[in-house]
Formats: sequence, structure tokens, C-alpha cells
Amino acid sequence: MKKFILNLASITMMFVLFSALVTSISCSGDDNPEPTPQTNDQEITGEITSNTTWTSDKIYLLNGKVIIKDGVTLTIEPGTIIKGKQGDGLNASALIVARGGKLMAEGTALKPIIFTTELDNIEIGQKSGTNLDETDVQKWGGLIVLGKAKVSDKVGDTEGHIEGIPADAAYGTYGGNDDQDNSGSLKYISIRHGGVSIGDGNEINGLTLGGVGAGTTIDHVEVVANLDDGIECFGGSVIINHALVAYQQDDAFDVDQNFSGKFINSMVVYNNTGDEFLEIDGPENNTHKTGLFTIENCNFISKTNDGTVDLKSKAQGTIKNNVFVGLTKFKLSAKLDTDCTTLLTDAYNHYIDGTLKIENNKTNAPLEVYTKSKDANDNTCNLPADLQTNADFIFNVAGNSDSASVNVDNTSEFNDWTWTSINNKF
Repeated sequence: MKKFILNLASITMMFVLFSALVTSISCSGDDNPEPTPQTNDQEITGEITSNTTWTSDKIYLLNGKVIIKDGVTLTIEPGTIIKGKQGDGLNASALIVARGGKLMAEGTALKPIIFTTELDNIEIGQKSGTNLDETDVQKWGGLIVLGKAKVSDKVGDTEGHIEGIPADAAYGTYGGNDDQDNSGSLKYISIRHGGVSIGDGNEINGLTLGGVGAGTTIDHVEVVANLDDGIECFGGSVIINHALVAYQQDDAFDVDQNFSGKFINSMVVYNNTGDEFLEIDGPENNTHKTGLFTIENCNFISKTNDGTVDLKSKAQGTIKNNVFVGLTKFKLSAKLDTDCTTLLTDAYNHYIDGTLKIENNKTNAPLEVYTKSKDANDNTCNLPADLQTNADFIFNVAGNSDSASVNVDNTSEFNDWTWTSINNKF
């Protein structure tokens, strides 16, 4: 009798071990496992109302809009991974630094801070996942920083309401009168696979900067695979140093509302999924309208030779000492009144009077004058004779040439820590 009981116990134990083995083999044979949350994930939603630190031993999951309130500082440790839930429309996830809040996110080349989608299989301690590529866009929102620096907004004049945020949300307000305003520090940050749309023509950029002041540090930031613009500046005076935008599906650098800051030592690389290297607009209203942007020592690469620079309404500032590869043309707006003969103040005027400068860039791309004006009967205006500088309204840019004395290659600044470098996409 005792012998029978011992054998039954042994058989039962063998059955349990066999079942566990079958289960293990079945799981390991799954060719496309879905990413599963790690046990140390922490979901974040709503407002951050007191000083907070996010640590690199967790993955933080943004569920909807997460807002750093006025007077509050969020510190993010080097190597921390932040993932955004997908969400649709107004439910899109994003991290928002409200006006008066601060984000202290200082990664390193060895330990970058990574913002990505919940679909990304990247894990703690890694710099890149393996299941997404440069075509995977619109998987979450993006990073939005709002400050108190000068802007020129069409509706609010000295204040605006940032795109990608519901119009009735007070935390979307930006602008003011403090060009030295400090919204924190962003260093060695990679923002990936974002750009969810919250409405027709209203998408979230990879990095949106509204009225961000020069007291803010932005140095070594990557935006890759974003549906909308890579980096868009609505006014403000911040200096953006060592920025990389790769494989965006709209503009790489977009400047609006009389941005008076700088893009320096930066880089853009894309194929035909992108729209333009640069889209530049000037002041939209009457109070703060004298600021001048600078774009200098940057390297712009279109792998499919379809890059453009669009200089639009009242653009004013300087584009100099840059290298453009695959640039087809600079487009220069000349807006006309409804009589189709009277020239209104526009980018064309600023180029002629020297307020808008294009100097010593390595490119032979011509400058093309265009207008989208309409007459009183809603017919398209043609350029008047005095604007026809050369045949087809196209002329060369003085000081630009393929032999210009500038040699910019910023690739080394982004080696080994960006998604673009790790995945050999330069």
C-alpha cells in the first residue's frame, strides 16, 4: 500500500513538470510576442502638482495629457524611459510643461532619456527597441514645453494657445514678456514615433516649444519618426543646440510667431516621407514683431533630393553657414493685396531690405518668388512685372554656392545614443 502511494505521488510530480515544460516551449515559439508591461512600470495621468522625480529603474507610462503645473519641477534621471499610450484625438498622450513649470531632464550619451510609444519593446537599460522603424509614426503625442517669452500670435497678440491641446484647456496658454524665462533643461533626449492628430490639421509635434525663453537649455535632442513637424517654435527666444530631426512626415524645423532664438550645430535627415527642411513664418501681430531668428552651422540632408525651404509671411532672420544636400529651392513668399498689384509686407520685402538674410550656405538651390494671394473675386493673383526679377521669378542667392567655405557635419554629435545612429539611418 505504501509503495502504491509513493508511485502515485511520483507520477503526479512528473505530470506537473511535463506541463510546465510544454507551456515554456509553447511561449518561446511565439514569433511575434506582444510587448508586455514590466512589473516596475508606473502609469502617470493628469496633473503633477508637486516637485517629482522619475527614476531610471522604472518605465513611466503616460496615459493622456500629463501636465507639469506652474511652479512645479519634474526631474527625470538619466536613462529613464517614458512611454505614451496611443489614444485618439483629444485623448492622445503627451507630456506638457505648463507656463511656469519646469522639466529638468538631463540625460547623457551613455544614458539618454527616451520618450516613445507603449508599442515600443525597448526595456530598462536599453537605448533602442527592435520592433519599430522610421515609418512607425503617430503612435502617441509628444513633448510640449510652454514658457513666458515674447510671441506674436495672430489671435492673442502677446499670448497664444498651443496647437495639439484642446482650446478650452488653460494649461495650453503660452507667451509673455520675459525672453530669459527658464522652463528647465533638456539634454540627451530622444523623442520617437509620435504625432497623434487631435483634429483636422491639428497634430502634436515631436517637440513643441511655445514662448520658451533663452534661460531654458535644449542641447542634444533627437526627434525621429513623427507624423507632424520635428521641432516647432511658436515665438520664444530659446537656443536649440545639437538637435537632430529624422524621418519626420512634415517640416523638420518650423518657426512661427516671430521666434527670435536659434537653431545651431543641428541636423536634419529624411527621405520622401518628409515635407520641408525649414518652414519659417514671422510676426503675426503688432506688439512683439522685431525679433530675428538664426539658423546656423546645420546640416540638412534629403536622401531623395526633394528638400525645400519655405520662407513665408513676414519671415525675418538669418540662415547662414549651413550645408544643404538635396535642396531643390528656397521658396520666398510675396503676398499681394486684392488688387493683385500692391505688395504687402511679406518675406519678399524682408529679403530685399536685408531683414531676411540667406548667406554663405553650401548649395546651388535657387530662390523662387511665389504668391498665394487672391483678388476680390477669389482668383489667384499673378506676380506683377516689378517682381519678375528673372525669368520664371527664379534667381540665384548671392553668397550661396556648392563651393561655399563651410563644412558642416554634425553626425558625430548623435552617435551611439540616438535611434537614428543605433539603427544606422543616417
